Amino acid sequence: MMLTHIFRILSFLLLSVFITGCSGYSSAVNSFGPETPTSEMRQEVEAPFVLAEGESPFCAKPPVEADPEMEPAMAALPAEPYRARLYFIFDTSTFTPESEAAAQKVFDEIKTRQIAEAIVIGHTDTMGFEQYNIGLSERRAERVRQELIRRGIPENIITTKGMGESELLIDTADEVAEARNRRVEIDVR
Repeated sequence: MMLTHIFRILSFLLLSVFITGCSGYSSAVNSFGPETPTSEMRQEVEAPFVLAEGESPFCAKPPVEADPEMEPAMAALPAEPYRARLYFIFDTSTFTPESEAAAQKVFDEIKTRQIAEAIVIGHTDTMGFEQYNIGLSERRAERVRQELIRRGIPENIITTKGMGESELLIDTADEVAEARNRRVEIDVR
């Protein structure tokens, strides 16, 4: 018993010496604060550092100007795709008051573009049966399609699809009435 106790103490002391012998620095190196040493050159400089004024010599490049001959080609490039999202009142194809107010702006923006294709995808939340929600999402997409046609967008470039509850914007469990999932997404190119 006594021998075991002495063996434990010696093991502890030997381990302590070994660990202490492996340590790196015993004090901080490159510490911050007033004790931080500075180079001799820095001590000779009388003025503080000042950032250079003017343009950087490393990034000086003249602005690039478009070739005038390329202007017709640049004008013919299609506009950036336009995407919009409109929301619906629960279990209807009627816009929410906020989307009703935004719809005019969305439709006006679409009308000002040179459109090759307009894709309208309807969605629902997870309330109700899946088949019912597919039909509801199709009615929502069709509502937006009719609004676009009424504003002069050719019907042959408008594609509609109803996704039902299959592509939720906000993941929810089944039978959850999430307003942000009751939407139509419009993609115009």
